[in-house]
Amino acid sequence: MALCYNLVKIRINYFLPQITILESDVLKEVMITADSTCDLPNYLIEKNNITILPLSILLGDKSYSDGVDIFPRDIYAYVNKTGDLPKTAAVTPAQYNTVFKEFTEQGKAVVHIGLSSAISSSYQNACIAAAEFEDVYCIDSKSLCTAMGLLVLKACDFREKGFDAKKIYNRVNSLVPKVSTTFVLNNLEYLHKGGRCSGVAKFSANVLGIKPSIAVDENGRLDVAKKYRGKIDLVYKQYISDSLKDVNKFDPARVVIANSGDINPEIISFAKGVIEGKNKFTEVITADAGCTISSHCGPKTLAIFYIKK
Repeated sequence: MALCYNLVKIRINYFLPQITILESDVLKEVMITADSTCDLPNYLIEKNNITILPLSILLGDKSYSDGVDIFPRDIYAYVNKTGDLPKTAAVTPAQYNTVFKEFTEQGKAVVHIGLSSAISSSYQNACIAAAEFEDVYCIDSKSLCTAMGLLVLKACDFREKGFDAKKIYNRVNSLVPKVSTTFVLNNLEYLHKGGRCSGVAKFSANVLGIKPSIAVDENGRLDVAKKYRGKIDLVYKQYISDSLKDVNKFDPARVVIANSGDINPEIISFAKGVIEGKNKFTEVITADAGCTISSHCGPKTLAIFYIKK
């Protein structure tokens, strides 16, 4: 009887399929990395385990790391004191390489979201570093500030759903053209100092009291979208109203109110109240612009960011 049992067991084992688990079949943990210009609040960075790579801010001959040892208030104080605008420098290929190497050696994949390639060389530098590794995917956000941050959070959403790095990359890339990136400036002083606005345009805006609204186009470049006139608090309210007029076309997951400092807190409350009154969004994020964005836009810049459906 024991012999018969052993024969049966041998026959069953013989016909069982051979199962081989390949390394490629094992879903790698995905790390989400982003340039500091995503300007996400710290609580969202920590909650979503996002790795931030800071751009450099140059004040004279001293270099600082965006959001690490320098903040917008330091920049404004420097400009007020010297009359000079800080310079910004991209994250280097070597800095990206260090981060990508650390994660890939741990058997992890990486999805990196970078500042618009039309504004900075950071994205190109990330691509140079990523070329040395497998499963490192770089996305050109073609955006900036927390509009770029919305793409970073979408990448985290897709990771939470169990998507692998390549699928996250493809999904986020498909959303890039749908991000609305606009903001209204108090004046053109910082854009002028940074060489992004002619003296004539600056003079005309000052004389006419123009408060320009800037938009990031489909190629990731900055352009004037609209010109407002009047006292800045009234301009903010008009901009908020204009930004939210097509609210039914927004992705309801999130909307962002971002500012570069020195704005009347009542304006932020007003914007939040208008948005919450629409009762359309799961999450309303208020964010402070970081040093890189503040260096080019100056204080009292207000933005409403969202992703279109």
